[in-house]
Amino acid sequence: MKLRSLLPLFALVFAALGCSMLKNVGSNGQQGNSGAANSNSSSTGSKSTDSSGQFTPSGDPRADIERMADRFLSQKGFRTKMTGTGETPLKMEAEYSAPDRFRVKTSNGAETVIIGKDVYLKVGDKWQKMPGDIGSSVPDLRKSFDEQSRKWLSDVKYIGEETVNGKPSLVYQYHNKGPGGVGENDSKVWIAKSDGLPVKIEATYTSGNLKSMLIEYEYDQSITIEPPVK
Repeated sequence: MKLRSLLPLFALVFAALGCSMLKNVGSNGQQGNSGAANSNSSSTGSKSTDSSGQFTPSGDPRADIERMADRFLSQKGFRTKMTGTGETPLKMEAEYSAPDRFRVKTSNGAETVIIGKDVYLKVGDKWQKMPGDIGSSVPDLRKSFDEQSRKWLSDVKYIGEETVNGKPSLVYQYHNKGPGGVGENDSKVWIAKSDGLPVKIEATYTSGNLKSMLIEYEYDQSITIEPPVK
């Protein structure tokens, strides 16, 4: 399997959250940190943690989403499972290790490691490094929460509490128009009360090949991703 056949899968992941822009992985990490700083300043005074340190509704749902996004962008490692339905069904698992390392596995057995601009593809039992800097064309799995992508969110509402995977969570819903209307969707996000990080996102699309997407997160700061041994 060639990498170009995997790139549409990466694009579908970002369509799940209304983002179709393909940016340099390394520069996205820097932009995300900058966006976090900017949104922190914009939400000053919207308190979303109580005296125990738990994440609580502030009365301003959009500010709560931005605070959650800032916390997500600060994470050094996470795992995610993505399941999409529609004309092009999608099932992927991915790991992230700061600042710019990703490991992605698809349901058909394909495995890809991205380290900055370098991309390694597993073909059969062997790894091969792809020529050039293809990694620059692969979207950052964190981009859906950066400052630029947040601009497309509207109708943000807090709708209550639920327990997801054993974690008491706050549930928010929003409309995500996406740049140019690409990947427009209605989404719900479950935010863990214990740390303010997203646990699960469900998106339903108004157009395009994808009809729905489920994304589940778990966090592990010890994740390491190294160049594969050929």
